[in-house]
Amino acid sequence: MPLARTLALFAALFAVPFPVAAQSRAARSPGALLDAAITAMGGAEVLGTLRTARIEGTFHEYILGNAERNEGPFRTRYSRFSELRDTEGGRVRRTEFPVSSLATPPAPLAYIIADSLLVIRVGPREIGGQPILFDDFADQAATAPEAALVRGRNASGLRSDGTVIRYGVTHDVVSWPYADGRLRVELDRDSHLPTRISVIRTYPRDFRRAQLGDVTVSYELANWTQQEGGLAYPRQIISRVNGEPQRDVTISSIVGGVAAPADSFQYGDSARVQWARSVTSSPPLFRFGSNGTLPDVVEGVARLKDFWATTLVRQDDGVLIFEAHLSGQYLREVIDEAARRWPGTKVKGLVMTSDPWAHLGGVREAVALGIPIYVSGRSISALTALLKAPHTLAPDALARAPRAPRFVPVDAKLAVGTGANRVELYPVRGAYAERMTMAYFPGHKVLYGADLVFASRPPGSGFFRTAAIDLLRAVTREGLAVDSLFCVQPTPVIAWKDFVAAPK
Repeated sequence: MPLARTLALFAALFAVPFPVAAQSRAARSPGALLDAAITAMGGAEVLGTLRTARIEGTFHEYILGNAERNEGPFRTRYSRFSELRDTEGGRVRRTEFPVSSLATPPAPLAYIIADSLLVIRVGPREIGGQPILFDDFADQAATAPEAALVRGRNASGLRSDGTVIRYGVTHDVVSWPYADGRLRVELDRDSHLPTRISVIRTYPRDFRRAQLGDVTVSYELANWTQQEGGLAYPRQIISRVNGEPQRDVTISSIVGGVAAPADSFQYGDSARVQWARSVTSSPPLFRFGSNGTLPDVVEGVARLKDFWATTLVRQDDGVLIFEAHLSGQYLREVIDEAARRWPGTKVKGLVMTSDPWAHLGGVREAVALGIPIYVSGRSISALTALLKAPHTLAPDALARAPRAPRFVPVDAKLAVGTGANRVELYPVRGAYAERMTMAYFPGHKVLYGADLVFASRPPGSGFFRTAAIDLLRAVTREGLAVDSLFCVQPTPVIAWKDFVAAPK
């Protein structure tokens, strides 16, 4: 359900009078359980004061799927935040103040949700946000305890899902439909307060989570604090994605009945246009051929430019595809492009040079098509878990017709194909490139440097330095003679001497 509708429904339900009489232990209907929870938080009237509210606090957030290894530990970012909610108007303004060790800290970010769209403001600059972020904000709004309890009370499809033991305490579980799945609340049988609120759904607009299938995002509510006026509210909210830590929020203050200044939720026409374009792209980052073209590296080695670059390598016995990012649909379109360029050729293999979540969108489709996958042996266990992920809410090709993967581990030099475009695959290794694979074209003295070349980043930055050193050491170790270099980033081919000469 769109965020605006969620917040509007939340506001409308606040007008419904709820019985506040204590529930007996025999009254276990899901509606009665939610009534008891509303009473425990202070009652409908007290919760009604949160129709407009200001919430402040701090959080740290994990950048899921983006680290040295697929399973983490993941990088983090830290921020203070101030959030203004206008529930009746379906509007939110959230300002984040990044905490950084850099000499010049990042600028504050403002996220404005209004009129069923998302706008991001950095200083005077506004851009239309991506649906990926909108879905995250929608989940946070729907699972805020005051919203979840009130909305669930009259939800169609409300049901009891039995009990669970959490922290040694029995919890009654209720759930109702949400997005394409369900929202589930676990209520402490002693205090009646919610301990955990979860959404079980799919994320087709999120290139990091789409391939995970049925995703469970849980929000644990802790440090319940009794405030003046009778409101009980959790001061810590910890979210997880399929058990992986996502965000840990500490609330320093929550004040209801705050008037929202009229200009708090204003934004410009250009941001609205950008948002409309991103939504109608459905979803934008998965669209094939949407970002122009890149010149061929050499004859028979083509690069397709989109959010990242995909490489097609024509060999004597078929075509190799470098990378499986974005989505299964995107991989199919890449295969169609290979057939258009070289009619009658088959796809003989998929080379995956790294395993962050963002580069796995096409893996399940490749397995469904029976395509061999060349990948670091260190990544195979994580990819196997991805292939076993449940896809019951929106079954993909592999869920509809399961088959075993054809992994080819790259743990040492591995030659693939013959002729001018013969490829040699090597593990990179190192502090950052622990699981990465590089591809060398000995006939052209060209190196594909995986996701280790960042021409758009300052050469002297620590991130650039670590990635570059890992690649340089691997080339030296393997004794490769390299003239030019390209990578997964959609940037032009560069001379090896320029890469080597860049400050590290």
